[in-house]
Amino acid sequence: MRWLALFIAIGLLFDAEADASSSRIALVVGNASYAHAPRLGTPVNDAEDIAAALVGLGFEVDLRKDATIGDLHAGLGAFTEKSAGADIAIFYFAGYSAAAGVGGYLIPVDAHLATPQSAIAETVPLAAVTAAAARARRLGLVILDALRENPFPATPDGRRNGASTASAARAPIRNTLMFFPAEPGRTAEEGEGRNSPFAAALLKYLPQADLEINFMFRNVRDDVRLATRRKQTPYMYGQLSKERIYLNPVKQVAHGDPAVLQRCDNSVAGLAEARAIGADQDEARENPIAVAAVAACSDAVKLSPGADRLHYQLGRSLLAARDYAGAMASYKAASELGNARALYELGLMYESGNGVEKDPARARFYYEMAAEKKIAPALVSLGLQQERGIGTASDPARAYALYQRAAELGDATALNRMGELAEKGLGTRQDLKSARAFYQKSAAMGELEAMVNLARCYANGIGGPRDLSQARRLLAKAAQAGSANARRILAHVEPKAR
Repeated sequence: MRWLALFIAIGLLFDAEADASSSRIALVVGNASYAHAPRLGTPVNDAEDIAAALVGLGFEVDLRKDATIGDLHAGLGAFTEKSAGADIAIFYFAGYSAAAGVGGYLIPVDAHLATPQSAIAETVPLAAVTAAAARARRLGLVILDALRENPFPATPDGRRNGASTASAARAPIRNTLMFFPAEPGRTAEEGEGRNSPFAAALLKYLPQADLEINFMFRNVRDDVRLATRRKQTPYMYGQLSKERIYLNPVKQVAHGDPAVLQRCDNSVAGLAEARAIGADQDEARENPIAVAAVAACSDAVKLSPGADRLHYQLGRSLLAARDYAGAMASYKAASELGNARALYELGLMYESGNGVEKDPARARFYYEMAAEKKIAPALVSLGLQQERGIGTASDPARAYALYQRAAELGDATALNRMGELAEKGLGTRQDLKSARAFYQKSAAMGELEAMVNLARCYANGIGGPRDLSQARRLLAKAAQAGSANARRILAHVEPKAR
């Protein structure tokens, strides 16, 4: 199996204030009817539909179907010339390709590829495509849905393609991102419908309003994994600008009757955290506070469908009412609109198995995205997975580093976990005094587990002087706040104290 090439070159796409009428060009190619290879089913359909979607986004599109080597050269020449004067330049190719990564080649429908040497003249190097797209002022984007089994007898020999192309393939490209429809070593599926799974996901998310480009690509990955039953996972390499960038920047915000919006916020404020609600599912669904919150936030979302905060609040309400499918849909809507906390909540649902099959890897996927946005609980969850070896190899040192990042963001749970690792000497050197200090900081912030740990330190003289009265005071405070562990300890020690 060959890893066939898919490469995305990305610059600055579109910020929230960008003018949708700015110059946008695209070259879209779909090759299916190959003269010397098996016919492909979806590339022409994919190209037609991608072209239509881009036209809808204001692009001037050059659509070429079953392109020969002459067609590819002509199209690429015009594309290169126009890119220099464009804000955004997008190249899309569906069909066969050869080799891998930036050293790959696009294969036209009239190619033979009989020998590595002759194949050079019959293909178009990806380096030339990415260089052309990179001429655009704000964005050069190259998308290749071409990771299929290579049926040709030869692959171009890049060593004979000239120093300039080889150098371009190795050189870092300004503002680029590589996005593959499948992981290295795997091929992409054609699918059974009109479009390939990869193209279908792109068509779903390309025109979505106010969807930040990072989330667009991650949503594409998510959909492809589901559609292929995890046989195919789109793969990205590279980094985008730190600016928020959009393909369809409508920039919706909360609007409507302020009283309706406030009623949603107030109703959710009255809810306990969803994961702290009792385990009786029927009772939870009949919880009048949760029912009222769902109604209030549903009304608010209808008024402001583009406000990520309201979708997030509705998700919390639905989760409190144990409507897991509804909660997941609302959290996904919020995350697509840029709500990072919703990403964390999605991770929790997959980790706990609320309404879905438990999936630590999927949970980690969402935690990592939330952690990139500095959501401290997501860092803690990643640390717990790393510490306990959930879905990954156990690595206390890595866990400690994650907890430290969360603690720097003011997370009390992270401080408590740092204390436990320091006390045990896991992932960091054993330091009882530091462990006790971590517990003290966390307990002062209201963390119940830290109160119990600090009480244990006082009771046993760990990391400092022994103080039984202080230990009992902390246990009583934690028990009153709802710590079952503190209540259990008190029930065990109080009779002896008498």
